[in-house]
Amino acid sequence: MRQKLVLVMVVLMVVVMAACGNSEGISETEGSDGKKQLLLWHYYTGSEDALNSMLDEYNQSQDEVEVVAEYVPFDEMNRQLSVGTAGDTLPDIVISDTVNNASMASMGILSDITSQVEEWGEADQLLEGPLNSAVYQDKYYGLPLTTNSLGLFYNEELLNEAGIEEPPSTWDELEKAAATLTTDDVKGFGLSATRSEESTFQFYPFLYSSGATYEELNSPEAADTFNFMKGLLDEGSMSQDVLNATQDDLTRKFIEGNLAMMINGPWMIDRIAESGEVDFGISQIPKDEEYVSVTGGDNIAVTSNADVDAAWNFLSWLFEPEQNEQFAKDTGYYPTRSDVLNEADYWQNTEHVKQFVPIMENAIPRGPSANWPNVSEAIQIAIQEILTGTKPAEEALEDAATEIEEIEAEE
Repeated sequence: MRQKLVLVMVVLMVVVMAACGNSEGISETEGSDGKKQLLLWHYYTGSEDALNSMLDEYNQSQDEVEVVAEYVPFDEMNRQLSVGTAGDTLPDIVISDTVNNASMASMGILSDITSQVEEWGEADQLLEGPLNSAVYQDKYYGLPLTTNSLGLFYNEELLNEAGIEEPPSTWDELEKAAATLTTDDVKGFGLSATRSEESTFQFYPFLYSSGATYEELNSPEAADTFNFMKGLLDEGSMSQDVLNATQDDLTRKFIEGNLAMMINGPWMIDRIAESGEVDFGISQIPKDEEYVSVTGGDNIAVTSNADVDAAWNFLSWLFEPEQNEQFAKDTGYYPTRSDVLNEADYWQNTEHVKQFVPIMENAIPRGPSANWPNVSEAIQIAIQEILTGTKPAEEALEDAATEIEEIEAEE
């Protein structure tokens, strides 16, 4: 309800603003060379050069369509899309965080491209987890442009000194290894439990490994998951600092040698390696019933007022193996095509990077839910209540499940 009230207020404000002026951006215009010009919104900063290089290559490869990029700050993207919907000034193509895809589809911002995807016939080459993040009500409202996931980082020297020959692969092994590795100066295990999307992101694989889902937080499996994490905290294998720790904080402690194992993503590989302080490895997140990770990254979608055929011409080109591989490599993500991930030399042979390849095959999206920010907030509150001992796991999860049920009923 809160999201929808905010949206209504934004729409009313925009209608008034639209009466007084126009947006400078114009989508679907014809360029001086006769090409149909499409406007693409993105929030890339470090990856902007890679995107522009890809657009230049596409624009020079054919004579019908020209795609022009426009930067919109990450924190402004959702608001600007709401503004564009009200004022009929949407771009033609948008790059967005995967967790926002379902919300944009539910608000009518995106075009259903199911027929184009099915006619394309290459959806089966895309990794299942990232692809599912672009699905809303059994229809495709985009494609997964970039992806990454979470794994278990471990300090090889500390494990060797403790007589642990292999990184833990199950919850029981994780509990024992974390206790063995914990000393006065070192905590055996850490993950982010701060009240933000980072904690939902990090707890998600454990929740789903138990057989629970975000829609079944009042299940015995969910309670077992959170009680397991509370046990690591109570036993001293995990620091109380995790309640405020970001993924960046975890990495700093890992590099300093104060954290033996942590949950984190491939974006930290270079930072750890360049520090020269840690010999480390990466493995699957320890499992309860099955190995599970969670996807991050971006989706690319066609908006509701775009020329879908022209936009699809670009998307289908962008998802050819060569482009998918190049863009992933240039941006530091993983390719969303399974054939590229499993065949390209870079991801198969680069140290540490290759250790995430099998993890990517087990990664699932958060949600998808049209109300994900509110769903995630309910999970974050439960995490904090359980780990601080404010509420027993069963009570906190029952409250979260009730809140999520009410949130989802508003869709």
